Amino acid sequence: MTQEVELTARVKAEAAAVGFARVGIAEAGVLEEEAKHLDAWLAAGYHGQMSWMAQTASVRKDPRDPNMLESAKSVIVMAAPYLRRTGYEGPPPARIAKYAVGRDYHNVLTKKSRKVARVLQAAGFAARVAVDSKPVFERAWAERAGVGFVGKNCCLIVPGVGSHAFLACVVTTAPLSPDEPISRRCGSCTLCLDACPTRAFSAPRSLDARKCISYLTIEHRGAIPIEHRQALGSWVFGCDVCQDVCPYNQTSGVPPLGAFEPGDRWTGIDAARLLQMTEETFTVWAEGSPVKRARYEGLVRNAALVLGNRGAEIHLPVLDDARCNHPSEVVREAAEWASIELKRRLAASG
Repeated sequence: MTQEVELTARVKAEAAAVGFARVGIAEAGVLEEEAKHLDAWLAAGYHGQMSWMAQTASVRKDPRDPNMLESAKSVIVMAAPYLRRTGYEGPPPARIAKYAVGRDYHNVLTKKSRKVARVLQAAGFAARVAVDSKPVFERAWAERAGVGFVGKNCCLIVPGVGSHAFLACVVTTAPLSPDEPISRRCGSCTLCLDACPTRAFSAPRSLDARKCISYLTIEHRGAIPIEHRQALGSWVFGCDVCQDVCPYNQTSGVPPLGAFEPGDRWTGIDAARLLQMTEETFTVWAEGSPVKRARYEGLVRNAALVLGNRGAEIHLPVLDDARCNHPSEVVREAAEWASIELKRRLAASG
């Protein structure tokens, strides 16, 4: 057995031992097809306020960029499942994307990935870990490494797991045995594209983030465009719609890691309580959770809009208090819109 084959086997064994459900390896190099798509995507402005996507484009195209690992030879991609269709959805009216109900995946998977990296470092090679925190094109590398294929909803679909899976990468100078990519298997299905509440897909595998509920509720700062507010429905953080309708997510799948099971953080939390949170309370409550990404103003803004979409008459005083007294202008405006929308719905229902 050659050193390359032996080290590859050890890496994969360690990845499995720490809890990853799938692992694959690709030879490091330029992502030529994906680079063209990224350039066109950025030119169209589909990245919205995510300016870092443009600033780090060169690194995403090639992990051998000096800002990643100049002498990289291999990219290891590992997948860890989280809750699927039957999972926790939060108390009404406040839905939370399934990936966010447990502990912060960045912290959990970074620790696990470092154990894999140490196998490489012990063998004398450099290794850098990336868990959605460095400019690594995870889905593209996962596809090249045979971990899964990119679906029409831009999510990586892992056979036997589905798309409810986190990805972690280790970029290394070690020459490892690469895996064969698998073909895309969506066929003529367009369920995900058709189900999107905001029609955010400009084409299969092309997402205009500016219309995406996940982007709007997490990354977008300031007021959410009025034309998308009703489509938010009850989503206060993220959105699972395009994944929930996918046929690859209808089976039982692989059980998630325990860290991604819902804890007691969400017990009794609904949009009204979120809207009434102070920034100090939010900081303590959101610690160790992906919801921190939305920031205080963003999550409270979302909560106000959700009450306008799904709230009841008992929520009018909460909205009126926020409309008049909340320290954030963005939240006050959202609460005013929500109050008007809720009153309109109540009047229409008789």
